[in-house]
Amino acid sequence: MSEEQITQETVPVAETTQTTTEAPKQETQIEQPVPTVAKSWKEAIPEDLRNDPNISKFTELEALAKSYINATRMIGQDKVAVPNNNSTDDQWNEVYNKLGRPESPDKYKLEVKSDVVPLDDGAIKSFAENAHKLGLNNKQAQGILEFYKESMEGSVQQSRVDTETAQANTEAQLRKEWGRAFDDNIKRAGAVAKANMNPQILDMELKDGTRLGDHPEVIKGFANIANLLSEDKLVGTESENVSQGVDYQSEISKIVNDRSGPYWNKSHPDHDKVVQQVFTLRTMMSNG
Repeated sequence: MSEEQITQETVPVAETTQTTTEAPKQETQIEQPVPTVAKSWKEAIPEDLRNDPNISKFTELEALAKSYINATRMIGQDKVAVPNNNSTDDQWNEVYNKLGRPESPDKYKLEVKSDVVPLDDGAIKSFAENAHKLGLNNKQAQGILEFYKESMEGSVQQSRVDTETAQANTEAQLRKEWGRAFDDNIKRAGAVAKANMNPQILDMELKDGTRLGDHPEVIKGFANIANLLSEDKLVGTESENVSQGVDYQSEISKIVNDRSGPYWNKSHPDHDKVVQQVFTLRTMMSNG
């Protein structure tokens, strides 16, 4: 073996170790979809639902929830179908009955008490019949009757106030015009009015609301008639006739038995006046 061979065998060959550097792994990022923000709660539901009239009328989700809760509570309860212009009388009557209308008019329990406007049983019965036709329940009928009573009481009270006001104004006007003769003229006018006029006529209202018997011109007219009759010494006030001992029958006979006088002569200028005097005397004699 040569030296060259020994050298090659004894000298170890250095091993070359090559280090491989691996590139770092990169994480794969998955893109997430960007959520779409609804402008309102309605956009979160299908279009056919949000366009439904039962949904579209709600603007707030809370209102929709409350409506749903109320609807569920109504399940199982008696329902009333709302009639329309095409509904029959039977359909309307069914609704009225469900809303509490009594079976018949005489089943109403109506109570109305008033010292100012007394309502008799006939009036209440007639009202009950109309209330039943209109489909009113007892509470509604009672409320309307109370309203009517209070309205009538107010009208009567206001009428009394107006009458007292008119009488006060008339008295003030006549006192100013007649002065000291006021009391005497009022008595004479009242006696003539009582003897010749129906009280219901004097209670009639004029256009301004004044009673006919309270109007100053009417009172002055009766006073003038009384003064004319007094001038003929036929009638005065009732108190004067009693104190003076007027014999009504004698005065009547004197006029009626005068066949040539104005009482029987229609063409005489005093005919109407004398006829009225006889009528007044007879009335006052019957009242006396």
